[in-house]
Parts: sequence; C-alpha cells; structure tokens
Amino acid sequence: MMKIEDIIDDIVLLVLSDHEPLKELGIEQNKLFAKVIGYDENGVWIENPDFRIPDPSKKSKKAYRSVTASILIPWGYLSSIVHFPNVEGFDFPNPFDSKIGFDLDN
Repeated sequence: MMKIEDIIDDIVLLVLSDHEPLKELGIEQNKLFAKVIGYDENGVWIENPDFRIPDPSKKSKKAYRSVTASILIPWGYLSSIVHFPNVEGFDFPNPFDSKIGFDLDN
C-alpha cells in the first residue's frame, strides 16, 4: 500500500487544479515535476533549486540571484500526485550510492 511518506525525497508529478495563485511562485502549468521534501496538514512541500530572488548586493533593481527554495503546495490545489517507484532518477536514491563522510580532495 502506498503512503504519502513514501514520496519524501522522490521526484513526483503534481497535477494541480485552479493553480492561478501559484503563478506568483513561478508555477505556470497545471502539471509539475518536483522533488517532495515534506508534507504537513497544510500541503506538500517541494524543492525549487532555481528560485529567483532580488539581489540586494547589486545596485540594479533588476538584479536577481537563484537560490534553493522550499515551496508549499496547499492541499486544495492538488488534484493528484503521480509517484514513480523504482524508476531511476525519480525514486529515493539508494543510500549505498551516496558518498558518506568528507571529501578530502578539496
């Protein structure tokens, strides 16, 4: 049986309904592939590794920088979540494939 906690750290397809307010966050389409980093009573938290924010260190008001952001998708905007278990690149990474410890080459 599938449980919501099984999608944490996986890439999923979120199918959204009436997502107009989410356009302010850069979510322009009703289908979105995203990495799920959590969930709570308010909705699903996803990661956006390229969220643009103003760069106050630049003199131009049009200067931006990209940062990693956590974005809440409220439950009311979710029509469906499509999970891809055991599909390479979409499923939770195998912990044995990850480096553990410190990189001493730097």
